[in-house]
Amino acid sequence: MNVEIARRLAEMRRDKGYSQEELAESLGLSRQAVSKWERAESSPDTGNLIALAKLYGITLDELLRVDDDIADDVKFEARDKTESTEAQARTAVEVASAAAQAAARAAAAAATAQAQSAEQAKAATQAASRAAAQVAAATQAQATEQAKAAEQGAVPPPPAGYQQQPYGQPAPSKKNGPWMTFPYPVLCVVVFLLSGFFFGVWHPAWVVFLTIPSYYWIAHIIENDPNYRK
Repeated sequence: MNVEIARRLAEMRRDKGYSQEELAESLGLSRQAVSKWERAESSPDTGNLIALAKLYGITLDELLRVDDDIADDVKFEARDKTESTEAQARTAVEVASAAAQAAARAAAAAATAQAQSAEQAKAATQAASRAAAQVAAATQAQATEQAKAAEQGAVPPPPAGYQQQPYGQPAPSKKNGPWMTFPYPVLCVVVFLLSGFFFGVWHPAWVVFLTIPSYYWIAHIIENDPNYRK
């Protein structure tokens, strides 16, 4: 329904003194149908147009006549509405494309970060294995040297703080104290795993294994200190 025709139907109804209910009753229709005509939401069929022309005492041409200026305005409005709809559609497509590209970039970044985390965890595990192997190799080398010295009859130098016992008196047996018996390597493994799982610092956390030799060196000095032993 043309907006101008809908406006003319409403003006003619008011000029003739009809309400929407009265016009609908005279045409055998509902008031909602007349209301939709005047709001340009629907159009009367041919039979209703003829009935309206007879009721108002005009011809169909006069009822449906649209001025050229109004027709041009209607065409312009329709064209503008079409262009606006097309522009909105293009904007929606561009926004959707940008969102898809952003999602693809985010997925790629997440995959890269996951791969880097896996590589860091692998490198940290390898570093921890190498540190543990170095400690084990050093311990094995020391044990081998002591065994060779025992086989050759060599007497290793006394440790720091050693006191010579009088001849004929047995030397007291020496036991490792709490510093040497403390399971420090196990503590390093626990710290490494907790740091990796809860904070994601697999690569820096392996440095804790490098403190194992330093710990036993300090523990040996502490437990062989005469003041500490007293």
